[in-house]
Amino acid sequence: MTRHEKIAVDLFNQGYNCSQAVFCAFCDVTGLERDEAFKISSSFGGGMGRLGEVCGALTGAFMATGMLLSGIDEKNKVAKEEHYARIKELGHRFLEEKRSLLCRDLLEINKTRPEEFRDGVKVKECEHLVAYAARMLDEYLEELKG
Repeated sequence: MTRHEKIAVDLFNQGYNCSQAVFCAFCDVTGLERDEAFKISSSFGGGMGRLGEVCGALTGAFMATGMLLSGIDEKNKVAKEEHYARIKELGHRFLEEKRSLLCRDLLEINKTRPEEFRDGVKVKECEHLVAYAARMLDEYLEELKG
């Protein structure tokens, strides 16, 4: 388990939504204050306010990516396209691993997964998505360091 993955899972299990858990796990590297990051990401859990749209864990990873890798001058078309390519790459990785980007689909897929228990306690159904989104971003950032 990567450092940020562990932080994200811990936050998720404390009751923060999936987006908050992933985005706030990266506060140590984004430089955001955790309270501010919690507020920024608060609306994206449950696929955008429980609308079932894009997975909140993935959205949290995208927001952290923006904080860490987007250019200062977003009018720079080359920099913007490079950033979108990064987001696309992360989205494709998530899709390949989890079979959808949409919360509502992922919740249905979760129903087919066997129940998991840790220390006799049932693991929350979307914990694997939070863990994967944070691990995926950690691994991607390591790849970029090369």
